[in-house]
Amino acid sequence: MNTDDLGEQLAVELRAGGLSVEQQKGMAVRYREEIVGEYLADLVVNDRLIVELKVARTLEGVHDAQCLNYLRASGHRLCLLMNFSRPRLFVRRIING
Repeated sequence: MNTDDLGEQLAVELRAGGLSVEQQKGMAVRYREEIVGEYLADLVVNDRLIVELKVARTLEGVHDAQCLNYLRASGHRLCLLMNFSRPRLFVRRIING
């Protein structure tokens, strides 16, 4: 299963629970006040929580850094990094600030 399918399924469940969910939400990357790129977060819930989905053997520092970059770009405080590759779902909370 890929992260696009997982994102669709998770978004459906979260919406069924009454939450607002944006998929593949773009966030501007700025350098010296100029937009130099864009990040795409898998899910943004209630315009407060970023959810980044992975299917990886193990989570590495680069995955944490990706979440922190998303948090800094968006101004949000919390990201859930979810890995679906293990026998059980693994979730790590990444906090900015």
